[in-house]
Amino acid sequence: MLLKIGLVILALATYSQGVEFQDLSRWTSGSCPSRDNCHLMGNLSFEERNCECDPHCSTFQDCCVDAPYFQPESTSSSITCMPYGKNFSLGAYVLDYCPTDYAGPKSVKDFCEGQDDFHDLFSSTPVTDILTNVTFRNGYCAECNSVREPYLKSWLLSMMFKNLSTSNLSEEFVWRHFNFYSSERKWGLRNATNFYPLIFTFYKPDYISYVRQCRPNLISSCPPDWNKIQVKRACGMYTSIVHAFEKSYRNIQCAVCNGEKVAGLSCTKRPGNTKIQDDLPDTFEMIVDFNSSKSIIKEKIHKIATPEWS
Repeated sequence: MLLKIGLVILALATYSQGVEFQDLSRWTSGSCPSRDNCHLMGNLSFEERNCECDPHCSTFQDCCVDAPYFQPESTSSSITCMPYGKNFSLGAYVLDYCPTDYAGPKSVKDFCEGQDDFHDLFSSTPVTDILTNVTFRNGYCAECNSVREPYLKSWLLSMMFKNLSTSNLSEEFVWRHFNFYSSERKWGLRNATNFYPLIFTFYKPDYISYVRQCRPNLISSCPPDWNKIQVKRACGMYTSIVHAFEKSYRNIQCAVCNGEKVAGLSCTKRPGNTKIQDDLPDTFEMIVDFNSSKSIIKEKIHKIATPEWS
């Protein structure tokens, strides 16, 4: 479904004053009304709609322009959209920082805020506080935000190998031989000639009933050198997702300021070529649930030896 672009082109060509609500409505009107209009989208699923209309949309900055909770001048969100699932096609908002008054170990803060090397798989896995429905990037973020058991539930951890014959692999074999190798700063299997790194993917367990979904890898800002201030402001104000080949933008203005032609935009995503997991030859996968037999799994992961295998 290609965008109805006539009105948008006119607006882009003539708009020169401050960005007001009625102007945003005019810019987006008619583009994807069944997907980005709260009064027309009905009961579309999250995957089918291009913006949100719920009471929390202003907090997460994904409001449709006609949402009753839409705030054009809302402050920037400090919550991150974390990709997860097969091919990292899904997204969940996670808290990925420590409070400013956190006074605990610096390593906990560093690992929470992006410097995690995954040497501790248990602590590196996302967790959800089922009491508040807040999801944390990893256990370190939960720790520095003073969230403890028993309300924390870990996400599922998928462990896969690529370019490795699966004929002799088993769960028992992997648990016995995979280790964290400091030289590569990765978990994996090693034999006399090769190192086979583990590929990690996270999945939300069915028993975690609520996470705030988001759209990962969404381009939602203009380049620093973009000099059309009104377009830049509109890019950061509202959500009405558009797609161009394998890229997705928060709205038309974000697409335009990043060099896309309006005529090439679509309000539905075309199939891409980002099948990361499907393209792995001889893939062996294990799913780890830290919520069951947690102490046994943690003991297995906290191994020190790094034996060779053949």
